[in-house]
Amino acid sequence: MSSTSSGGGRRGPLRVLWRAVRRPSGSVEGMRWLYAVSAVLALLLSLPAALSEPTRTTVVLTAAGTVVLVLSWSGGYLARRSPVVLDVVDAVAIAAIAVSCSEPAVVFSFAFSGLWFRSLYGSVPRAVVRCAVYAAGISSCLALWPLVHPGVPAPAAAPLLGTFPVMFIVVVVGRLLGASLFAREQAAQRDAALVAAGSAVLSTTDREEVLAAAGAGCVGIAAATPGLRLVAVTRRGDRLVVDGTAGDLLSAPSALPGTVLGIGTGTGTGDDSDSDSDSDSGEAVAVLDAAPLDAAVGRRCAWVCVPLPDSVDSWMLFGAPREVPEEAVLAVRALMNQVTLALRNSQVHAELTAQARTDALTGLPNRAAFQQALDAAAAADGDGAVVLFIDLDGFKAVNDRLGHRAGDALLREVAVRLSGTTRAQDTCARLGGDEFAVLLPGTSAADAEAVAPPAPRTPAPASAATSSPSCCPPPARPTPRRSPSGCARPSPRRSRSTGTSSGWAPASASPLRPPGRTPTPSCRARTPRCTP
Repeated sequence: MSSTSSGGGRRGPLRVLWRAVRRPSGSVEGMRWLYAVSAVLALLLSLPAALSEPTRTTVVLTAAGTVVLVLSWSGGYLARRSPVVLDVVDAVAIAAIAVSCSEPAVVFSFAFSGLWFRSLYGSVPRAVVRCAVYAAGISSCLALWPLVHPGVPAPAAAPLLGTFPVMFIVVVVGRLLGASLFAREQAAQRDAALVAAGSAVLSTTDREEVLAAAGAGCVGIAAATPGLRLVAVTRRGDRLVVDGTAGDLLSAPSALPGTVLGIGTGTGTGDDSDSDSDSDSGEAVAVLDAAPLDAAVGRRCAWVCVPLPDSVDSWMLFGAPREVPEEAVLAVRALMNQVTLALRNSQVHAELTAQARTDALTGLPNRAAFQQALDAAAAADGDGAVVLFIDLDGFKAVNDRLGHRAGDALLREVAVRLSGTTRAQDTCARLGGDEFAVLLPGTSAADAEAVAPPAPRTPAPASAATSSPSCCPPPARPTPRRSPSGCARPSPRRSRSTGTSSGWAPASASPLRPPGRTPTPSCRARTPRCTP
C-alpha cells in the first residue's frame, strides 16, 4: 500500500505538468498551444547560431534572454492573455540575445514565432503596437553593440531595418487569421448552445421547462459571444418589465422606463402605432434611449432590439461594446422561433389533456380523471376518503317526454349543484349517462353524512327525475360489486319500474333532495374509506 501511494505521489507532479503542456482540445486554445511551442522550439534551435562566437558576456546575455522569453511566453499562455508589460519584457530579452550574437538577424527566426503567438491575444491595433515594441528592441542592439563588443564594427543596419515592414505585415495577417479562428469557434459554441436548447424545448410540453431551457440557451449564446448582453422585456403600461437577462451585467434591473423603446412618444419601437409592423418584419432596430441599459451594464454599449415572435409587447434587447454581432442576433432569433413552437405545442397539449379529462357536456371531470384522483387518494396517507355515487331516477322519462336537449340541461344543472355543494379539495365527476360520483378525501363517515342526502324510499313519479346518492365505504363482504371507477360499493337494490335505489347519507341542506320528503337511511354507517 505504501509503495503504491509513493508511486502515485511521484506520478502526481508529472501528471500535472503533462496536463499543463499537452495540447488542449479547443481549436483556439490548440492553436495558441501550437504557436507557443513553435516559438519556444525556434528559440532553442537558434541558440547554436547565437553562440557561434561565445564570450562570457554573450553567454550570460543569451542565457538570460532565453530564460526570460521562455518564462514570458509560458506565462502568457497559461494566463490566456498578453499584457503590455510582457511585450516590453519580450523586447528587452530579444535585444539582449541580438546584441550577444555576431549576426543580430538571427533573432528574427524566433521573433516572428513569438509575434505569431502573441497575435492570438488582443486586437489588431494591439498587435501593431506589440510589433513596434519588438522592432524597437531589435533596433536597440545597434546602439548597445559597442558596449558588448568593444572594438568590433557594428553590423549593417539595412538587413535589420529592411525586415521590419515584413514583420508588421506578418503580424497583421496573423491577427486577422486569429480573429477568423475566434469567430469560427464562437459560431461552433453558439450552434452547440442552440442545439442543446432546441432539443430541450422541443422535448417537453411543460411551459416552465420550456422557458427555463430558453433562458439556458440565451446564457449559452451570450457566453459564446464575448461582450454580448441580452435583456428580454415585456411592455406593462408605460414601463418595460425585464423577464430575463444573460451576459455580464453590473446589476440586473427588474424594469426599465418605456423611453428605452420610445413608448408613448408616438415614434418609438414600443409605440402602439409601430408595434405591429415591427413584429411582422422581425428586423433589429436601434434602441432610442440606451442610458438605462448602459447603467445596468456599467459601460457604454451599442444596443438593438428585436421583437419576439407571436408577440407585439415583448422584445429582446442586444448589447455589445462596439457593435452587436449579426451572428448572435440570428442565433437568438432561431432559438426564439423554437421556443415559440414549443410554447404552442405546450398550449395544445394542455388543451388536449384538459379535453381528455373533462366531460364535454357538464364540464366536470370525466371517468378517467376521477379514477386518477381516486388512485391518488388511495395512495395518500391520511384519514381515508369517501366516494359518493349519484344517479338520477326517472331520467329516461325526461329524455323521452321532453327531449334530449332538456335532459342535457338537467345534467348540467345537476353538475352545477354538485359543484356548489362540494369543497374545493373534493372531486365531482360525471361517470357517464346519469351517473355522477364525488370523491371526498380526508372525510369521515359523519362528515360524509353532512354532504350526501339519503336515498328516498318513496317511489318517484315516472315523469320526474330525482337524485339518489349512495356513499361508498369499504366493502364489508369478501366479494363486493365493483363500481365503474374501480371503487368497491354496496350493491343497491333498484327497481327500474319505480326508479328508486337504496343507499345512505344525510344532509338536509342538500339541493339534490326533493322538497317535502323525509329521508330514511337504509343502511348502517361504516368507516368511510374508499379502496380502489
